[in-house]
Amino acid sequence: MSGITVWAESEPPAAPLLAFPVVCDTSSDCFIQHYFDYAPGPEALDHTCGILTYNGHKGIDIRVSSPKWKGAGFPVISAARGEIEIIKDGIPDRALNQDEIKSARGLAPKPSNSVVINHGNGWRTHYGHLRQGSVIVKPGQEVARGSLLGLVGLSGSTSFPHLHFHLSYKGQNIDPFTGMKGNEGCEVAATGRSYWSADANAKLGYRNGGVFRTGFSDHFPSFDELEISDIDIKIYKPGTTEIYFWVNLWGIRKGDQEELQIYKPDGTVYKRSSTAVTSSVVGLRSFHHASSLPFPPGTYQINYKLRRQVKNKRSEVIINVDSTMEILPQKEIFTSPEN
Repeated sequence: MSGITVWAESEPPAAPLLAFPVVCDTSSDCFIQHYFDYAPGPEALDHTCGILTYNGHKGIDIRVSSPKWKGAGFPVISAARGEIEIIKDGIPDRALNQDEIKSARGLAPKPSNSVVINHGNGWRTHYGHLRQGSVIVKPGQEVARGSLLGLVGLSGSTSFPHLHFHLSYKGQNIDPFTGMKGNEGCEVAATGRSYWSADANAKLGYRNGGVFRTGFSDHFPSFDELEISDIDIKIYKPGTTEIYFWVNLWGIRKGDQEELQIYKPDGTVYKRSSTAVTSSVVGLRSFHHASSLPFPPGTYQINYKLRRQVKNKRSEVIINVDSTMEILPQKEIFTSPEN
C-alpha cells in the first residue's frame, strides 16, 4: 500500500509504555517544540499536520522555557526500565548562534552529552543535549522507569536548552505518538497508536502555540540576545520618548492576526494590528512606539493577542499576553526664595 510503512517483520514486538522523560511542569516550564517530521521532501509537518517540526527531524525536542535549567535544573529520567548501553558527558553547554546554525545545515550534528537505554527486544530510548557533568549512570547499569539519568542541558548542536528524545526499534527511529517511522505522511499518522503511558499522555496535549518570554527594551532584541542576556526593562527613565515591546513566540502560522494595545496613564490608547505573512516554529515579534514629546509618567498596561481562524472559520485567541511597565516622573527642582 503506497505511503504506509512495511516492517521487515509482520509486527515488531510491543514497545515499553513510556514515561514523560523530563520532570517539569508542562503547563509553564516546558513544552514540545519539535515533533517528528511526516512530510516527504523539503517540507516539514508534524503528526497533526501542524508546523511544529523541521525537515528530517526524527525525534522529540522537549524545551525548557524557565531559567531554572541553569541552577537546580530539570531532571531527565528513564522513560522505561532497561539497561544503560551508552553514555557521553563532558561536552560544554553552549548555545549556537544563528550564524553557526545556518553554516551547520546539512552537516552531521555535533555530539552532545547523552544516554542510550536498551529495553530489550530491539527497543531503545535516546536522550540528548544533557547538561555537562550531570550524567550519573554508567554502561551496564540497570535502571527502573523514572530513574534519574541527568539534567536538561545545552550541549551539542542546539541553540536552546532542551532534551532531544527518541524511541528506536532495531536502529529505526519510531514516533512514540503514533508508533510510526515518520515517512507515512501526516494524514496517516492519525491512525497510529501511542506508546506513552497514561500519566505521560495526561501531560502531552498538543499545544499549537505559546510564549517563551515577553518584555520591554530600548532597542529591537535578537534571538541570540534573548538567550544570553537580561534586557527586559520594567522601569523607564523620565522623559522617555520611545519604547520597544517584544514577544518571543512559538507556533506562528501564516494568516495569524496580531493585536497590540498600550493603555497609557493619561487614558489614551495606542493600537496596532498586523498579519503574519509566513509560518514559523519560533518567531520574535517586536513593536516600537515613539513620540516627539516625552511619554506621560505612570504605569502602562499592555495587551497582546494572537488570533487564528479555526476549521469553522471562527477566530480564536491562541495567545494572550498582559504586561505592565512604568515610566518615572521628572524630578521636581525646588529653589529657595531670595532673602
